[in-house]
Amino acid sequence: MANKQTVPKDPKKVARMMQAAMHEFAARGYRDAKTDAIASAAAVSKGLLFHYYGSKQGLYFATVQLATETIIATINRQSYAVPDDLVTLMARSAQYKADFGRTHPDEMKVMIEAYGALERLPVKLQAQMKGLYAQAMTMTQDMIGQVLDKMKLRPEIDREATIALIMGVYNQIFTEFQAYMRKQPNVQSMDDAAWVVQRAQTYMTILEHGFVAP
Repeated sequence: MANKQTVPKDPKKVARMMQAAMHEFAARGYRDAKTDAIASAAAVSKGLLFHYYGSKQGLYFATVQLATETIIATINRQSYAVPDDLVTLMARSAQYKADFGRTHPDEMKVMIEAYGALERLPVKLQAQMKGLYAQAMTMTQDMIGQVLDKMKLRPEIDREATIALIMGVYNQIFTEFQAYMRKQPNVQSMDDAAWVVQRAQTYMTILEHGFVAP
């Protein structure tokens, strides 16, 4: 049996679909977003929308992927240079996300729901979001390693164990953010969750300096 050939996607139509989907999912969330509205806003048929993305879930995943790629691509590498300590790393990361949310509100809203409110999504999408989160954490882990290389660690401290501990703190912060999202489902930007930044900086300060008085 001959293999079914994939029809190339029209990049202009893809761009319109993604723009429309980003706005619809940001405004309504996954559950209430309407594919009819997305197709209409993109000036394409609903049939073509599903031909390109397979389902509403497939379209949503592609939208979250695009939002994630956008925030990574727009990082100003010069202003986001590797800092000398973990607290500064956390502060810069939070500030960048806040700034990104002001210039890309739809993308930020989509990511907040996708990563912060997983239980609202279908099971298959939850697994896909966890996969994207794991990829993002790989980049974070690399950055943490670069920061540690600029710090003077005690000679008996194992570098890889230290990175694992710091990653555990990042995961704890993420868990706390998800719990907050369950109580405050209308979070629109990182400005609405400033306490997360403060908590993260507190955790990193304790990690760097310890909790036992000298």
